[in-house]
Amino acid sequence: MAAPQGPVCEIRLLCLHRYQPGVRKGGAAPAAIEWLGKRGKAVKKLRFIPAERAHAIARKLQGMPGCSVSVL
Repeated sequence: MAAPQGPVCEIRLLCLHRYQPGVRKGGAAPAAIEWLGKRGKAVKKLRFIPAERAHAIARKLQGMPGCSVSVL
């Protein structure tokens, strides 16, 4: 079996960038940044969540108007 080549991190951070209505996302600074927790709700502090769950929440939130999602 092949071993992973680089470091593998099983926990991630999930970030939601919100933009002003009518502003193009390319090169614009986000108006607000929200960190999301395990349940997909905004939290005040950075929260690590399992990578599988983070990607599932990101897929659910992608395509919302005026925002973009990052999994760090």
